[in-house]
Amino acid sequence: MNKTIESRFDGYMDIESIRRRVVVRPEPVSDLEALHPSIGAQLFAERLMEIYIPNELSLNFIHEMIGLAYLHHLKVFSSEAGYAARIFTPPEVEVSPICLTGLAGVGKSQTIAALWRALPPPIALTCDLYQGTVELMSLWYASARGKAGGKQLLLDFVHGSGHDGRGGNLKKLLVDCRRLANRDGVTLVVLDETQHINTGEGASKVTDILLTMAVIGPPMIFVSNYSLVHKLLRRNSEDKQRLLSEPRIMLPDDPKSQDWADYVDECMRVSGGRVKVGNDEFAVELYRSTFGIKRLVVQLLKLAYIECRAAGRHRIEVDDLHTAYRSSAYTSNARDVEDLQLETISRGSSKRLDLRCPFDLPVEYKSNVVNFTRADRDQRVQARVFNSSATEAERSALKHIALPEEKSPAKPTRRAPVQKATDEDLMRSFRKYMESPSSSPKKPK
Repeated sequence: MNKTIESRFDGYMDIESIRRRVVVRPEPVSDLEALHPSIGAQLFAERLMEIYIPNELSLNFIHEMIGLAYLHHLKVFSSEAGYAARIFTPPEVEVSPICLTGLAGVGKSQTIAALWRALPPPIALTCDLYQGTVELMSLWYASARGKAGGKQLLLDFVHGSGHDGRGGNLKKLLVDCRRLANRDGVTLVVLDETQHINTGEGASKVTDILLTMAVIGPPMIFVSNYSLVHKLLRRNSEDKQRLLSEPRIMLPDDPKSQDWADYVDECMRVSGGRVKVGNDEFAVELYRSTFGIKRLVVQLLKLAYIECRAAGRHRIEVDDLHTAYRSSAYTSNARDVEDLQLETISRGSSKRLDLRCPFDLPVEYKSNVVNFTRADRDQRVQARVFNSSATEAERSALKHIALPEEKSPAKPTRRAPVQKATDEDLMRSFRKYMESPSSSPKKPK
C-alpha cells in the first residue's frame, strides 16, 4: 500500500533484536544503609521487580507471537481495496485463543509487557479512505479484573475506559470493534488476569468473555493461572476445543539451566554487592526456597535483607535466607514451595489444583526438576537423621566444626628459595659422599 505499511515490521522479527528490546537491567541499589531497614528492603524489592531477562521459553513465545502479528498485518493490508473492505464490511472471523498459563508469580504478565515492548510502536497512517491520519496500534490490551462480561470489554475497546456502560447490543458492538481493529491495524489482542473474573457462577462467565474476544478478528492471547484452566477443562467439549487447543505453558527455570544462573547473577548485581554468598551456593538456596518463581525470589530477598540489617550486617548471608524462609511474612509462600516440591516428587498426587499443571509437561523438564527436588530432600533427611542420632554434647561440638565445603582452602606456603651453592660447598659435599660407606644395590623385586 505505502512505505509506512510495508516497513512496519522491518527489524522486529529477528530474535536477537527482540532480546535487545525486551531485556531490562536496572541500576544497582545504593545508599540503602542510610534508610530504615524496611524502607531499604522495599526499595531493593522494587528494583528487583524491574529485572527482566527472558528465558528461552519466554523469548520463543514472544518471537512466535510477533510472527502471528505479522501474518495478520499482511492480511489486513493485503491491498487498498482489501483494507477498505475490512473497514466498511468487517469479516466475521473466529480465532483459537492462545492460552498462556503457569504458576502464579512465574512471570506471565512480565512476558506480556515484554511482548508489548517488542512489537512495532504506534505509527501514523495517512490514507485516501479518511481525512487526517490514523494511529496504527500493534496490540490491544485488557485486564479481566473487575469486568462484568464480554460486552464491557468491547465497550472499553470501542469507547475507552471512561464510558458509562451503555453502547448498544453485543452484535453491534462486535461490528464496531472489528471495524476499529481493522482500521487501526491491531495485530494482537491480549486479555490478562483472567483468574480475577468473578467465577461464582462457575466458568460460564469466563467462557463468555473469552469467546467474545475470540471473534474480534486479530490473534488473541489470554493469560491465566492453573486454577482457571482446571475449571475450563470441566466445560463441554465445544468450549474446550475453542479455548484450550493452543496452550503455552510458562514453567519456572530449570535449577541447573543457564537462564536461572543469569537471573541470579543479575539479582546479585542489582543488590550492589550486598550478597555475601558464592554464586553457585546462592542460586541453589534461592531455588530451594522459591521453586524458581521470580515473585517469591523478590520477596525472599527483601525479607533476607531485613534479617541481615537486624543482625547488624549490611550483606546477606545464607543464614539470612533460611531465617527469611521461616519468617511469618513468608509462611504462606513457604507452604506453597513445599507443596510444589511434594507435587513434583509424588507426580501429581496433590489435591491443590492451583499448583498442578493441567497439561502434560515435557519429560526433560520433569526429570530435571524431580532430580533436583529429590536430591535436596534426601540431603535434608540425611542431615536430620544425623542430627537426631547425635548426643547433646556431640551436637554442641558439631557447631564448632566446619564442614569440608565450608572450610576455606588454606593458602599454600611458598618455600624459601634454595641458596646457590659455592665451589667450597660442592667440594665438601663431594668428599662427604666419597667417604661414606657404599651400600650394595638392592635386587629388583
